[in-house]
Amino acid sequence: MTITLNIQNKQLFEKIMWLLSRFKNDGLEIITDIQKNIATPAEPQNKFSEFAGIWKNRDITQKSIRERAWK
Repeated sequence: MTITLNIQNKQLFEKIMWLLSRFKNDGLEIITDIQKNIATPAEPQNKFSEFAGIWKNRDITQKSIRERAWK
């Protein structure tokens, strides 16, 4: 049998781990998977809008980019 817990609070996590560790001698196996700084789809790491205006006041066109790319 398996139980999966997702605990966001570190203090609560430590308390639960302490409690569960008391049952190790009774055959309880504890597997932890601590994940930090995971980007969710709602919060992408790179926001396209941050690059708006990057070429402002520069004489760059699609044509000039293509010409340089094929050299």
